[in-house]
Amino acid sequence: MDKNHKTMLPDGWEIVVAKNLAEVESLRPMWEKLQKEEIYPVPNADIDRFISVIEPLQDTVRPHIILLRYNGSSEAMAIGRVEKIKLNCRIGYKTLFRPALKGLSIVYGGLIGKFTDNALCVLLQELRLALARNEVDVVTFNHLRTDAPIHQIIKTKFNFLCRSHFQNFQNHWQTLIPSSSEGLDRIISKKQQRDIQRCVRNLEKTGSGPVRFVCYQKKEEIQEFMDIASSISDSTYQGRMGLGFVADSLTRSLLSQSQESGWLRAYVLYAGSEPVAFEYGCVYSDKYFAEQAGYDLRWNAYGPGTILQLKIFEHLSLNDKVVIYDFGLGDAIYKQRLGSVSWPEVPLYLFAPRLYPVFINLLDSSIRGMSIGISRILQSFRLTEKIKRWWRRGLTEKQH
Repeated sequence: MDKNHKTMLPDGWEIVVAKNLAEVESLRPMWEKLQKEEIYPVPNADIDRFISVIEPLQDTVRPHIILLRYNGSSEAMAIGRVEKIKLNCRIGYKTLFRPALKGLSIVYGGLIGKFTDNALCVLLQELRLALARNEVDVVTFNHLRTDAPIHQIIKTKFNFLCRSHFQNFQNHWQTLIPSSSEGLDRIISKKQQRDIQRCVRNLEKTGSGPVRFVCYQKKEEIQEFMDIASSISDSTYQGRMGLGFVADSLTRSLLSQSQESGWLRAYVLYAGSEPVAFEYGCVYSDKYFAEQAGYDLRWNAYGPGTILQLKIFEHLSLNDKVVIYDFGLGDAIYKQRLGSVSWPEVPLYLFAPRLYPVFINLLDSSIRGMSIGISRILQSFRLTEKIKRWWRRGLTEKQH
């Protein structure tokens, strides 16, 4: 590795930074060792998944991996990429500003290894230098657990003006996969199961044939799945907001890497020959990580999303021996209903000590504080879900 990317500290620590794919590959043995030793490894922090994100975006994104070594031993790693970041300064679904900054994004689950207090201090000092040297304007941590040690250290080690405030806490949900179809009673009641079966019968009557459940896992099936998921996603409010499934080179790279690694599970629910819902995710270790899903709103009355969800539970249990279903980032009513365990997460931002980044931080934090205040008022009057449904309905109607 280029010696310019190595820094020796007087207390036995060494910092190695990889800034291109060749340098990333040179870290593969250490990276894979640290990832394998993680108690709760996630696919986002896997080296092959990371490369599959970087490769289609090389014109605008580069790696930035920070390896911490102590007395010659690889102790910990921060997995990130340098890219243009647009902060969404918004209230509810309404975006007020989208200022652009050059950012170092630490991926979800991207702090791997033994992050002792000393290692965390070394990492934060390296991040502080990157900000001070004008390498980046902001460092972001994607949905950091609130009980993570770095969350507390940042509060004491970073200047008040250079760290974000009023971030929205969101629960991250998981559920235990039943080992048999009878075990579904633990997740969903008998009455709800009967309601779902009634929805299936009604869907079959209204649709063009029997309800079918298909799992796509082959390389030659990726394009078909992308076409189906893109078509369904276009009808959703997420698609209207630009958050739906996008059939671009990045998505293809992610799906192809997952398929080659044997992780890919891409599901579609059909009413006869018509696809009505989709979901894809990764089987990683003994867990399934949901990545994106959607259903055609024309079939909303028949609960296609819930039908597909239960079909996926059964498939993962019987075919993949998966123990845990991870619902992915963000909170939602259906996750609360089906989930069995959760923990709070929050995005964190560290801004460079310069006028423009500090101004953006103050602006963004002020808007977030206002948004949280409004949200609490709405919650006190039990209006939050009603307004969300109204807003989503409006977005969907505008699309049509």
